[in-house]
Amino acid sequence: MKKILVIEDEPAVRSNLLKLLKAEGFDAIGAENGLVGVQLAREHEPDLIICDIMMPDFDGYSVLTQLRQDQMTAIIPFIFLTAKTEREDLRQGMQLGADDYLTKPFTRAELLGAIATRLKKQEAVTLLQGKIQELQQLNIQKDDLLARASHELRTPLANMKLIIQMLEIISNEEQQQQYRALLESECIRELELVNNILDLHRLGSEKNSISPETLILQYWFPTLIEPFKPGIDQRQQILKIDCPPDIPPLISDRLCLEQILIELIGNACKYTPQFGKISISIYVDNSTKINCLNSIISFKITNQAEILNTELPRIFDKFYRIPNADIWNQGGSGLGLYLVQSLVKKIGGNLQVQSTQGWTTFTVQLPIQTSV
Repeated sequence: MKKILVIEDEPAVRSNLLKLLKAEGFDAIGAENGLVGVQLAREHEPDLIICDIMMPDFDGYSVLTQLRQDQMTAIIPFIFLTAKTEREDLRQGMQLGADDYLTKPFTRAELLGAIATRLKKQEAVTLLQGKIQELQQLNIQKDDLLARASHELRTPLANMKLIIQMLEIISNEEQQQQYRALLESECIRELELVNNILDLHRLGSEKNSISPETLILQYWFPTLIEPFKPGIDQRQQILKIDCPPDIPPLISDRLCLEQILIELIGNACKYTPQFGKISISIYVDNSTKINCLNSIISFKITNQAEILNTELPRIFDKFYRIPNADIWNQGGSGLGLYLVQSLVKKIGGNLQVQSTQGWTTFTVQLPIQTSV
């Protein structure tokens, strides 16, 4: 309900205006003079003000001047009521910032028409201001991302430069092998960071661009997990996969879902110790609803490692990495989980995380759809 403040010193005129506005569905407030009107405008922050010009002690021009100097009331639409029709009087009001004039006597249709026009224009102004603020915030975020990305990119490059210098002066083969392994690790970290920054940019520029496909999970998922098996075997981790043969087809964006699961499975491998357990299960959950759909498919990735309660709220922040958690020294960009959260939202799913008693579980829930 739109709120309108009427500032009018004549009781009969003020009463009639308030009755008319309330009958039209407005929340109408009355002020008997200019000083009270300024006070009520600051207290209630109405959507529109209707004000008489000729009032004793504190006239309409003074009211408008006071309100336009206050940041809280400066942009409230302001309509003058006046018996004056001289050009100089109209000009004075417009120069002070009035939005419209109604000359007494006026009709009901003229009053409601002026109100409708001003409220419509104010909605457009508010929408434009919101867009401007959104663009300003995006620009701040972009600058922050650029600064932080530049810092993050510089670190692996500096490490690689140092390692190359050490390789030039070290003749011991065993030490050279160690430095080569470190060099490879830093190269992988740099490449991952660059790829994630590109993914982040693409995600921001293609917010609503998805390409749904029908995925037969029994055949698709094993191909996704296969690249992780050599590393799991090398670290002697224990992997258990549960993907029932009767799981129904899933319609989703394949590339987005692949990126989500690759990141979550990769993290499970990275943070699970030697001989630790990793469990991946896919199942239908009829007890949860997403987008009013009764059935969902859940991807649950559980690994034998715990995230401290102090760290858990920050794991989806850009560039955040849990201190001393990467026991295999694989490195990371700190963007992976932020991208996972954004991609899950993009394809209409839910993402949950739990970490307790030495175990961490990420669950991706996606609605089962019937057609592409």
